[in-house]
Amino acid sequence: MKKVSIIVPVYNVENYILKTVESIENQDYENIEIILIDDGSPDNSGKIIDELAQKNDKIICIHKENGGVSSARNVGLKIATGEYVTFVDGDDWVEPNYISYLLKLVEKNKCEIGMNKNNYSEYNVHSSNREYIVKAEKAIEYIYLGNIFVAVWNKIYKMSFLRDNNIFFDEKVWYGEGMLFNIDCLQVVDNVAIGEKCVYHQVSNPNSAMRKFNVNSNLCGIRSLEIQKTHWRKSNSAIVDAWNYHRLAFNLTIARGLLKNNMEGEYQELYDSCIHNLQSQLWISLKVPIPLREKLTYIAWATVPKLMSSRYKRRANMS
Repeated sequence: MKKVSIIVPVYNVENYILKTVESIENQDYENIEIILIDDGSPDNSGKIIDELAQKNDKIICIHKENGGVSSARNVGLKIATGEYVTFVDGDDWVEPNYISYLLKLVEKNKCEIGMNKNNYSEYNVHSSNREYIVKAEKAIEYIYLGNIFVAVWNKIYKMSFLRDNNIFFDEKVWYGEGMLFNIDCLQVVDNVAIGEKCVYHQVSNPNSAMRKFNVNSNLCGIRSLEIQKTHWRKSNSAIVDAWNYHRLAFNLTIARGLLKNNMEGEYQELYDSCIHNLQSQLWISLKVPIPLREKLTYIAWATVPKLMSSRYKRRANMS
């Protein structure tokens, strides 16, 4: 029975971490270790996980100075003893078959990485039993186009290939770190097992730094994209187009974030640059295989940006 390590970075999640850990403890797959990394959390998260560790010898609890999510996950990777590793965020929770489903996905399809396309969230309830194998190049394209979510949760990795290729998280990247990790992994494997069954619950935590709009975080995400490109060993025209699209998408995210938070005046030069890029690079969104609705959104922002910005800001202020 293969051992699976589950790494959970813990920071300011005192209202969520108990449910997170209990959902992992209640897995229908028994041979697991639960690695909880308290990243210098100022709330009661550290105390809560200490109490949980006292009750369950499968839990390993580590406390460290705050260094960010990449640093926390790296600590977990260095001490993990499982043959496979997966990640869960400290404010999310998983179904009882989370580990058994992902492990079966990679073992059955003889792949070193398993990626799940679907997860439960306020935006998605779609789930299916489909599973298939894709080339690593196609998985890279899927990630850049948003067909597979960029994060490391809802995925499983074979520890041997991570260690053989010295793959860790870049600790200078705190936003877009999961995408960078996944893209690095995909450079050194041939195939990836893809599943579409929802087994992971992404919780909308209003206090999560990763889920709040932050200008510097988005700029860090763009830096992550640039780093990824320098790490490519595998590339083709579809990957280049998808990468260009993902970079363009950051412009729309930043423009909307500034409007929603009434910050466009404070960051006028950045806002104007984003709108300019949406206009001058419209062809990118038209070229890639994304849904028609998304293409129409980019067309609207490129052709009537003032109308779109006023409409978006009005709706944001009403919500």
